[in-house]
Amino acid sequence: MPIGPILTCPAPANAWQDDYIQRVAASFTRVTGTPLLPPSRTPGRDAWQGDYALLTHRGDADGTLNYANAFALNLWECGWDDFIGQPSAITAPPQDRPARAIAMQKVAQDNFVHGYSGRRISRKGRLFFIEDGVIWRLLDEQGEAFGLGAWFKTVG
Repeated sequence: MPIGPILTCPAPANAWQDDYIQRVAASFTRVTGTPLLPPSRTPGRDAWQGDYALLTHRGDADGTLNYANAFALNLWECGWDDFIGQPSAITAPPQDRPARAIAMQKVAQDNFVHGYSGRRISRKGRLFFIEDGVIWRLLDEQGEAFGLGAWFKTVG
């Protein structure tokens, strides 16, 4: 499976990672049959500033995080450089990682999971609960995977 890139923090200088976000959004539609984002001329900026969490990982063995929008970084109480490049499993407390692994197996089998809920832990140790999330395989037009994506809005 091809492995996705490690990205630099979205900013005007890199067009808010527009190209990557367009690939992620197209993949979501391809896999789930529904749009991830409303139509926009600036999807990268809109995703970065969104009122939802959007995260991706590269699709490598460690599930290396390669994108998180500002909403997600705020939830995990850290900056881009502290979060990106880390294994995605660290987003969940150790005792909740087996349940997360089961969800990842379902994504590998069915390409996506809708309605995902689970406990997460910030870099500062604060626990929070995500609800009604979607996790999906990032698939390009040829069906080649380039990682995994996660989206959720509800946090408890």
